[in-house]
Amino acid sequence: MKVRDFMTSLIITAEVDTPVTDAVRLMAVEDVGSLLVTKADVLAGMVTLREVIGAQLLSEELYHTLCLEDIMTTPVVTIGPEADIGQVITLMNQTGKRHIPVIEGNDIIGLVATTDIIRVLATVKLIADGAPMLED
Repeated sequence: MKVRDFMTSLIITAEVDTPVTDAVRLMAVEDVGSLLVTKADVLAGMVTLREVIGAQLLSEELYHTLCLEDIMTTPVVTIGPEADIGQVITLMNQTGKRHIPVIEGNDIIGLVATTDIIRVLATVKLIADGAPMLED
């Protein structure tokens, strides 16, 4: 199964100069655990709740002055849409990343998270076990 088949197409981005406090609100509203950080529409970094929590633990005062550029992970580990599920799992295991942007050419077209992998593997197991599948 190719990444294109199970990636999340909903991409939430924020610019590098976005205050962390605004980004946290955006993450809460969109119910996501990560943001892709862009600079002039080009992927520049990534921020997850882990980085946000780490920044908040520094000091409350400092936290309110930070922008995404201050806490983002860069360079970003990415994968292409034609990679298979095994390649994504290997990449996640090698890098320790739980969210990997999917890039096609210069465009961000999706995101693969560990929850996407779990969903695919659970579905495959159900099919292998002969469980009846619910139709949409």
